[in-house]
Amino acid sequence: MTKHPHSYQSYLFFRNGQSFLIPRQQVFVDSLTHAFVAAMVFYNLGLMQLLPFAVIGVVIIDADILFSFLSRGNPSLYLFIHGGIAHSIVGATVMSVISYAGICVAVFVGLVSPTSIYGSGAAGFAAILAGAFLHLALDLPATPGIPLFAPASDRKYSLFMLPGPSLFLMGVSLFLIIWMVLGVLTFAQGMLIFAIFFGLFLLIRLVAYLISRPELRKMRCALSQINPVQWIAISETSDSWCVQNYRIGSGLAEPEFYPKFRDITPMEISPYLSLPEVKRLKYHSFIVTAAKEGNAIVFSDPLRVTGRIFYPPHFKQVRIAIMG
Repeated sequence: MTKHPHSYQSYLFFRNGQSFLIPRQQVFVDSLTHAFVAAMVFYNLGLMQLLPFAVIGVVIIDADILFSFLSRGNPSLYLFIHGGIAHSIVGATVMSVISYAGICVAVFVGLVSPTSIYGSGAAGFAAILAGAFLHLALDLPATPGIPLFAPASDRKYSLFMLPGPSLFLMGVSLFLIIWMVLGVLTFAQGMLIFAIFFGLFLLIRLVAYLISRPELRKMRCALSQINPVQWIAISETSDSWCVQNYRIGSGLAEPEFYPKFRDITPMEISPYLSLPEVKRLKYHSFIVTAAKEGNAIVFSDPLRVTGRIFYPPHFKQVRIAIMG
């Protein structure tokens, strides 16, 4: 019925046959950045004894990279992927419960001494849960967004203020952890330096976001780029998607149009929209087009297929055999 989602053999927006995946090392370093933020918050609140619990909570959410083993061959489980159901309010709560249960089991079997940890009661669980929700708060301003209310809804929410993930913060986090491990920096010095870089990063992004809003607020969405003064603005008409580069000081560039339908009508594709393969594609996409090619319908995100947008890198296109 379908071809592999990374197969683009005859589609209009095929480019070089390249399919990109998120390196696991990149997810690890991004989790390191989250850990630094949690540590910074709890350190400055004077909750050092609860800090390890908060760090566990903030990083456990990204363990959902392992969920892809469940969903890879089953499109109906498309929320079980990195950036999926674990990045929701329900998912973060469940992951926190599992994490805390793991700590309790470790204490029970003697792997961890009860006297060596603080907060093995309600305080410990509260710190893990706070870390998990902090992770959601950090991901909410970033592209491509998170499904806050999954599994009830797979709609993603984002403020589109930050690129996701931030290569800059990744680099700062990795640099600081190496220097702290080597003893060049104390923990307090590392926290101070990270707080300065993190604060400046957010300030620059916030100022750029506010400056850009007068020209971009009418767009369907505007995707932040690595360069803080650049966005990709997306709008739509009844039959096409309009994509424009935007740069502070230069304004909107000439638009590019992607027809929503080619050789097929909205009514003809409606029976296919509830298929799990198509729902998975829509979940990962900013825009979706449909084209009839022989005896199949090709649903695609042309921005990601062409490499215009890299992230999310998976499930860019699906080919569905026409029924009947």
